[in-house]
Amino acid sequence: MSLETNTEAVVESPKTPRNFRTAIDIENFYRFVNDNDLRREAKIMLELIQQKVMITVKKKKKETKNLKKNLH
Repeated sequence: MSLETNTEAVVESPKTPRNFRTAIDIENFYRFVNDNDLRREAKIMLELIQQKVMITVKKKKKETKNLKKNLH
């Protein structure tokens, strides 16, 4: 077993948003985008993902607000 394979097995995905940019997968993604000149396409993709996440966040906030309102 090589040292590289062993090192990759030890690295875990980030558990918090603050550690998101330190993930090896994210670094590899940015390197791939840069090496293949895909900045425009990556930006479009990440904007779409952000929109979907924000829709989910807004729904959860609305549900929480309605739940609190019904409890009082």
